[in-house]
Amino acid sequence: MPRTIYPPDPRWVGDPRWTSESHLRGCAEETHYEILRRIFVLPPRLSEPRLNSSSEKETQLSRGLSFRAYNTCQAKGGYLSKLKPNDAKIFCWKDCAVYSLKTKALQGADHFHLLERGYKAWFPRRSADRDVSDGNFWGVPVMFRHPADEVEGHEDGDEGAAKQVDKAGELAQMWRFHDVFCEHLKSLAEGIEKSKVGKWEVRGSFTEVAMIVEAGWREEGVRLVWKDDPMLKYVGFAAEELWTVVEEAQGEFWVLWCPLERAIRIVASRDPERRGGRSEEWNEQYEEMLADGEDDGEDSL
Repeated sequence: MPRTIYPPDPRWVGDPRWTSESHLRGCAEETHYEILRRIFVLPPRLSEPRLNSSSEKETQLSRGLSFRAYNTCQAKGGYLSKLKPNDAKIFCWKDCAVYSLKTKALQGADHFHLLERGYKAWFPRRSADRDVSDGNFWGVPVMFRHPADEVEGHEDGDEGAAKQVDKAGELAQMWRFHDVFCEHLKSLAEGIEKSKVGKWEVRGSFTEVAMIVEAGWREEGVRLVWKDDPMLKYVGFAAEELWTVVEEAQGEFWVLWCPLERAIRIVASRDPERRGGRSEEWNEQYEEMLADGEDDGEDSL
């Protein structure tokens, strides 16, 4: 595993902790978590498109994005088409985008609980390439807004599925944006100066699968959305709640409703090295042992 870089702690010059690997590892985990906490408490927010162009790319990149810069609290914003390479850092090394749609926006402490439960599920399955460096994490929240477009229709097998996709137009709009956004982020990431660990990249899973989290997610679960059939092999369990949405311009979507922890494991399992979680491991941020498991939280499905 490429090691997270632990610079000597300037607070402890002349003290054994200055170069103690266990102490510096703890500092790295706490710093990593604090960056994530700021992102989740004040997530990036998208505006509706400013343009209605015949070009999907031009339309989607006319959206405004407000966010806090990676590793700082500096408020930033502007049209997506005007973003600079470093603005893409908060989206790099994330497993997927976590969209909160306008119709059922997250409420109150939802963002905090999303971070807490997500972190504990992710830590035992974190990717080897970045460990706790460069903002590596299971997802980045994005508050999504769009015009209320309709779609051609949907296919499903039961009334429950029909109820879940009654906002199919919203889902299709989200994916139209997601396709353009990912290509734009990948282009921006190429211009970011390398970190001490290596270059910045947008993960392959980020472009192929997205998560939708809305009010009530702790009781009802989250949605995973993707378009390619091969993703089905990573589901790995009975998929009674799996259905398809058909949209004229976008084609067929696969949609799965499941608990947050299970969704995180499904996305992580695309990497063969992450399909089995690590054994129990001490985490400095929570000051407890964290291990992979099937415990999806007492208030989840």
